[in-house]
Amino acid sequence: MNADVLHDCFCRLVPHVDTARIALTGGVAIGLHLGVTPRDRIRRLATGDIDFVAEGHEAVHQTVTADFLVSHFHLPQPGYAKFLIQLVDPATRLRLDFFPDALRALTRAHVVDVAGVPLRVLDAQDILDHKLAIVAGASTASPIEEKHYVDARRLARVCGREVPPLPASHLSSTTYSQDVDAACARCEVSRCAGFPLAPKRAIVDILGYV
Repeated sequence: MNADVLHDCFCRLVPHVDTARIALTGGVAIGLHLGVTPRDRIRRLATGDIDFVAEGHEAVHQTVTADFLVSHFHLPQPGYAKFLIQLVDPATRLRLDFFPDALRALTRAHVVDVAGVPLRVLDAQDILDHKLAIVAGASTASPIEEKHYVDARRLARVCGREVPPLPASHLSSTTYSQDVDAACARCEVSRCAGFPLAPKRAIVDILGYV
């Protein structure tokens, strides 16, 4: 991923979202906090997915399906209070995930130039708080993806905080499925005409996984 690719993706995304109700988090936001110049910041932590937090799923408008494929669409359900909107950009081959603002951090987010597009970005301390909560839940029986631990340590250096050491047994590698016949129960319950799910084969053809 480079700044030009992000610019292209964000320019097509912005007309379909309420930018006041979403904020960047995850790898791209961490790269912004760690870098020196806008272009270098993007290069420092280039990933194939872009994470956002949102006040609610309504912050992503149904018109988004004109430019992006819907990979997952979860509405709050009994026993599951969260939402998830996962989009795939056929043009840039990027995945975009929208999660709830569980830490109520949007009010502390600032508008930043991200690859030439003004977007709200979560504060480094808030992203670190989220990563530390994940790290705190790690165990041999329930390991976490190593990227969360790496992100926490990088952010901790910027924020002047400490991250407790984790043994290798508490960490796992990221794995992705290529099962085009896999069914998502939460997507099935949340089916919505405004956010039609794309065929899994189409998602695999773009991302290499579902």
